[in-house]
Amino acid sequence: VRKARLARQKRERARAERVSRVKKVWKHCSSTGIQLGRVPLVSTVTDDVDDDVNEEDEWGESRWHDHHPHTGRLPEQSGGEWSWPCMFVYPSHKQSDFVPTFAESEMIALRMAEMFPEVDNDGGDDEETEMPWDYNNEFRCSKLALYFEVHCTEGEGNIIHPDFVSRLKDQGATMRFYEASRALKGDEGPEMTEVARCAERRRLHKQRKDWKKKHGSLWAKPDQCPVVRIHPAMTLKDVLVDKRMVVPNFLVTFLVFPEDHPAHAAFLKERKCIGIIQPDNMM
Repeated sequence: VRKARLARQKRERARAERVSRVKKVWKHCSSTGIQLGRVPLVSTVTDDVDDDVNEEDEWGESRWHDHHPHTGRLPEQSGGEWSWPCMFVYPSHKQSDFVPTFAESEMIALRMAEMFPEVDNDGGDDEETEMPWDYNNEFRCSKLALYFEVHCTEGEGNIIHPDFVSRLKDQGATMRFYEASRALKGDEGPEMTEVARCAERRRLHKQRKDWKKKHGSLWAKPDQCPVVRIHPAMTLKDVLVDKRMVVPNFLVTFLVFPEDHPAHAAFLKERKCIGIIQPDNMM
């Protein structure tokens, strides 16, 4: 009995600490105008994948979101400075990098120069970049284009497709999402994992049902979300506070392309670029 009581007290203290952290994050985001979002934490509404596909109009494609993982990390404040986990995605090469802490005051150009340094010209055109997958040596900081996706464009109160990002509208919703994500990772034991899975499946089922009622089929997807280009002279906070930016799953995600790569041109044909964030003196 004593061991069970101590274990319960330990869980309660840990949860109180998590609640405090999420409250701090929400307060910071609310005061600065940073918008948070989420995607479903489950990909099916039943245990039987075949039944789930049949029930949902053969909804079998893209069962997971290609670049909106949830790392379990929250933004953190240290010495008065907030930092965020960030994901850099390179669609042209099907690669990515995870940056655990990216300070809001940090200029993006400095981080890009650290990740993708310029090649020493003294070595001639045969000098190679540091990435083993960059076969054509295209990933040099001065030759890269950086974008973020614009989510939640449907308007207030509109139904959102289950594959798209929905906004976290209040502190309660943010806390429930974070706790559900932890439970599904197994952090709270198998019983809480099943409870969280059931709750997320109900949510996903309702999203699918509402969408099908209005649009007839889950295949009637909206156009792919537009993008905004980022000038590297901006800081991370400049990007976060932009009204078009919504951060899914507490993870800031950037799309990076070599400027002259064919995949960059193809990307801009598929996605509408609706603007650029750049310093005021460059406008």
